[in-house]
Amino acid sequence: MLVVGTVPPPGGPAAARLGAAAAAFAARGDAVEVLSPDERSAAHRHARLDGVRLAVQVARRARRFDALVLAIEPGLPLGPDDDRLTRALSLAALGLACRGFRHVTVRFASPIPVPGGVGGRASEGLWGRADELVVESDDDRDQLLAVPGCRPERVRVEVPERGGSGAAPSDWSSLAAAEGSAELRERVQALVRVRAAQAARLDATGRALGSGLPGPVHDPFAGAAPRLGGPGARDVVRVVLARLVREVRARVGSAGRPRS
Repeated sequence: MLVVGTVPPPGGPAAARLGAAAAAFAARGDAVEVLSPDERSAAHRHARLDGVRLAVQVARRARRFDALVLAIEPGLPLGPDDDRLTRALSLAALGLACRGFRHVTVRFASPIPVPGGVGGRASEGLWGRADELVVESDDDRDQLLAVPGCRPERVRVEVPERGGSGAAPSDWSSLAAAEGSAELRERVQALVRVRAAQAARLDATGRALGSGLPGPVHDPFAGAAPRLGGPGARDVVRVVLARLVREVRARVGSAGRPRS
């Protein structure tokens, strides 16, 4: 199963729900690969997914996967400034790319981030190809049902829980746990190193521009180089790893207990 979209750490509640869905697929025994447009996401692969690039990336992977879960979110595949030609080409190409999968699920952020609306000839092929269209509100459902080819039985409303993302941290951790705690630790450390390098570059840029900041960037991930250094950075990594280990153990323990 190929899951395309932003997953945690970035992305907010919508990303957490997509991550929880990917974790649920892995928990039931599916082989899952996550492709994300955000380098900060704890995904297997990262790539530019705006415009026609999304269709190209999806089509390249169609032979390796039976099912596709595609998130329609801000910037994926369309940005707010895309013109009608870009919209038409992107949606038409994406509809063709989806034909390579036996099962297609499309998940929409709310409000649906498709400039120009969800209708139009180019979008009909994509929404009509999907076996399931998951939206977050009745208003979004009504928008889709107004498009020719969208059948009511294929549109499902999944209302987010109030006051939360609708996905517990342990749900997302189960995907990583299924792949091994060692790999999970490596991903966390790699993410921390990237954050440290970014903070260091911001600090150096500020000094070069004569910034009036009284001192270095007050970021627990900040450092002088991509490699972690100093007691503060080690403490952050230790806390993060300890929490992840607890979540993995809890998940493994719950999976091993017999069901009543």
